[in-house]
Amino acid sequence: MYKSMLRTVSLQARSISKIGSGKRKQKTGKEEMETRYDFNRRWMQLRNVGSSVRRSSAPLPSTFKVVSYNILAQDLLLEHLYLYMGIQQEWLTWRRRQQNLQREILKLDPDILCLQEMQYDHLSLLIQGLRMGNGRKLEYVYKKKTGHRTDGCAIVYDSSKFQLLDQRAVELHDHHVALLNRENVALFAKFRFKLDPDPCKEFVIATTHLLYNPKRNDVRCAQVNRMLEELNTFSEKAPVVLTGDFNSLVNSPAIEKLLGQQGQGQERAETETDHSPMRFELVHPGEGTASTYQDDWITVDYILRSISSRSTYKLLPVSIYNLPSINRCSSVGPIPNHYLGSDHYALGAVFTVV
Repeated sequence: MYKSMLRTVSLQARSISKIGSGKRKQKTGKEEMETRYDFNRRWMQLRNVGSSVRRSSAPLPSTFKVVSYNILAQDLLLEHLYLYMGIQQEWLTWRRRQQNLQREILKLDPDILCLQEMQYDHLSLLIQGLRMGNGRKLEYVYKKKTGHRTDGCAIVYDSSKFQLLDQRAVELHDHHVALLNRENVALFAKFRFKLDPDPCKEFVIATTHLLYNPKRNDVRCAQVNRMLEELNTFSEKAPVVLTGDFNSLVNSPAIEKLLGQQGQGQERAETETDHSPMRFELVHPGEGTASTYQDDWITVDYILRSISSRSTYKLLPVSIYNLPSINRCSSVGPIPNHYLGSDHYALGAVFTVV
């Protein structure tokens, strides 16, 4: 049924093919994409950064850029195709979406890339395309969801800049805990900087994709509790950057748990895993912004940094990649589209370890 809906040539494809054919100077495909895509999305330098970091023209050896992106697994798109009926079918094919995703990621040029809904049989070709595009020595770790699902989480990193010290794949599923009966997973990776003279300067990147069901805050809280328990033992004294699609608003119990705030009422899930001392702080992507559409334009994707006093080093956010405003999202319309490959917007931040 899906294949029968595909259009052989879209109006957008025809317009792109004509670029350069006329006498009038027109924008190249790359320029057109950047003009339409950038909108009000900018890398914004944070004011609380130390002057030595702000004034440094060269990137410091202990500074890195991380991008987090729910890229929409193709199998999930096909399973829920009714959600995308207003979008041209050509823009929903994996071939077109992969091209758009690669172009966007190459433009953002992260040192570390955290992916959610990364379909296992699409991972190697996507990484190959990124390697060819940016010349980086990219390696990755991956964890597929529990059970029959074909997507999962990936952490892609530049192996010329980082040494992978350890990794841990976490299934947020436990037969002994009633609320942990879903297929969601988390993935952790511990790194050190290859060019930093301090060999003890380590940090952890963690990414996850929590349950979607809007009515099940209790399940998401249980998943966060289990993830924090595992992350607490994995990170030891290293600071942590936590990214992902949490399917939670900023004032939800799951996010309150991550921020170390005590949830009120019966929505806060109490399980035997609810004893982690880790606390996080949101790297805020801007006021009045959105990362996806779920009956309305909302934010459910986040980048957070640990603020635990036990860490030997600290993560200092240098700049953030602002999410688009809700008004801009509304004017752009449904995504994926002819230049954006997912139904989520990417998040980004630059950190330095001090």
